[in-house]
Amino acid sequence: MSARAIANLHLFDGERIISDSWVVIDGVIRDFGQGEGWKKYVGSPEDGSGKFLTPKLIDTHAHGAVGFSNDNGLEHMLKVIDFYKSNGVGKTFLSLISAPIEQMVTIIGVAHEIEDPAFLGLHLEGPFLAEEFKGAHDQQVLHAPTDLELDQIISASKGIVKSMTIAPELFTSQQLEKLKAAGIEPCFGHSAANYSQAKEFFGSVGKIMTHAFNAMQSIHHRAAGPIPAALEAAAFTELIADGEHVHPEAARLLNPEKVILVTDSMAATGMPDGDYKLGSMDVRVVDSVARTHGGSIAGSTLLLTKAVQNYAGWISDPAAAFKAATTNPAIAYGLDEPKLDAGSNSWLLWDTELNLEEQGS
Repeated sequence: MSARAIANLHLFDGERIISDSWVVIDGVIRDFGQGEGWKKYVGSPEDGSGKFLTPKLIDTHAHGAVGFSNDNGLEHMLKVIDFYKSNGVGKTFLSLISAPIEQMVTIIGVAHEIEDPAFLGLHLEGPFLAEEFKGAHDQQVLHAPTDLELDQIISASKGIVKSMTIAPELFTSQQLEKLKAAGIEPCFGHSAANYSQAKEFFGSVGKIMTHAFNAMQSIHHRAAGPIPAALEAAAFTELIADGEHVHPEAARLLNPEKVILVTDSMAATGMPDGDYKLGSMDVRVVDSVARTHGGSIAGSTLLLTKAVQNYAGWISDPAAAFKAATTNPAIAYGLDEPKLDAGSNSWLLWDTELNLEEQGS
């Protein structure tokens, strides 16, 4: 592949946008910088005026895509990883929905067979969630954890389970510490906890809120709920920026410096409307919105690139939106922060409207 230069770019370095930038690419990044350094490589550049160059994205909450669900085993998980790699995601957690512990432990064991470097580990959403805020989770499997169950998960994990969405009011402080000690980040979600309980969680072991606003107490002027507690503690807050889970005016209440954009994608992502499964739950997708037959939103069909585009528009800040899908999740989970590096294929080229135009091979 012959090298080509693109000049007049906005380059995102993980923290800020640097204008008057250029890149030389031939599948991977050969070099980049400001000014006219491209002249060392080619006679003339393409005009990238108004376009953006960023690293590939990180999704830390994704259940499935293109008809495949992570809960169904190795083949399905590999298909989900491949789909997201082709849509701008360089690294991903694979999420598992609430199920009987034995079943979840089995899938954890299967995940150890994944060798793709795009796979960062597993996120368990449940089953230790509040029935009152179950959302699209099967109520019959939701319960408070026992020490034995946590030991079974930790033993199967061997470091592959990176996070677990939990209702912290169902846990003892010792159980929360056990998760942390095993390298499993407890994330607040699907919880009935009030402001005080949430404040205690974020003041001790917690630093991440799963899909803020969804499946938790709302903000009320006489009962603040968990969201103000998360904001006061400067916790990271997941956001599903599809405009359905959270309206833009509510999303703007969150601190952009602490937002983690996620998809919470399910099997219908990249597929037409119709009937699907999320774990054991029947889901119908109408106008790209997934709901259980009871009416609860059931994950999303959102692409992370679209989440970036939406959020950038909502807050009028492309740099913060890029950061929310790259640097913020890396910091929250102690991962390597995505960077633009010579020799790397981890790059995305976005047009002036933040549509993904091209990506590294």
